[in-house]
Amino acid sequence: MFSEEEIKLILSKDTCRLASVSANGWPHLVPVSYVYIKEKFYVPSKKNAKKVKNLKINPKATIVIDDEQTEMGVMIECNARILEYYEAYAIIRYMENEKGWKESKNTVIIELSPLRKASWSLKS
Repeated sequence: MFSEEEIKLILSKDTCRLASVSANGWPHLVPVSYVYIKEKFYVPSKKNAKKVKNLKINPKATIVIDDEQTEMGVMIECNARILEYYEAYAIIRYMENEKGWKESKNTVIIELSPLRKASWSLKS
């Protein structure tokens, strides 16, 4: 799905912006940490976070990963699934070991499966 240049960008970053839609129809946009493994994005969150509540109602999300230096970015529309602690145990351990993230039993993982993308490079 992603070009070599897009993969380099995705793997070079630790944060992206995640958009969801609240029950009242308003967009909710927040910066989040992520890892990209086997063509999916994984985002840690607390169970009661607004983004988690939104995605349980409407499992559509959009993420944006960009770089100010290269003026390159990619916007990715995704289907989201909330993984409870027991389902996400391996991902949580990976995040702790590889990224140093500290998680708890109150943690869920948002699994994002890409559907469509649009990318840009303003310097090209």
